[in-house]
Amino acid sequence: MSKINNEDDIERVQDWLDKFGKDKGWVHSLIPAIKIVSTDSTLPHPSVTFSFTVQDEHTNGMGNLHGGAAATLLDFLTSTALSLVSKPGFWQMMGVSRTLNTTYMRPIPAGMEVLIHGEILQVGKRLCALRGTVRRKSDGELLCICEHNKANVDPDPKL
Repeated sequence: MSKINNEDDIERVQDWLDKFGKDKGWVHSLIPAIKIVSTDSTLPHPSVTFSFTVQDEHTNGMGNLHGGAAATLLDFLTSTALSLVSKPGFWQMMGVSRTLNTTYMRPIPAGMEVLIHGEILQVGKRLCALRGTVRRKSDGELLCICEHNKANVDPDPKL
């Protein structure tokens, strides 16, 4: 069975989008503009790719994607790659961020469609390392990158 764009994997990722889309927090306003493009659960580096079109409400005073919105997108969407490997007692709650290092290389104006790719670099019982990229869809130009480290907060199944 192919591990690329597997229906079960797409459903797992979509379930996380739907779960957070119901919340009224900061991520809520970003969810409607996010679409799953592909999933790849092939080990050792499972990954997900999304399309996102920048809306006016996600911009700064210069009409470009706000840095906080970009960091939030990368935090959330790189984390969804964990849904491809999660199971009860192993990253089932997606963990919490320990570090999120975001580098902005080019402005991302309102109306621009981008591809956001998140991949698992390493995942263990308690810690994981993720990487994210944001590229202009039209030509693949790299616009933003991140390194994202997380800690697992799942309850210990032995307790």
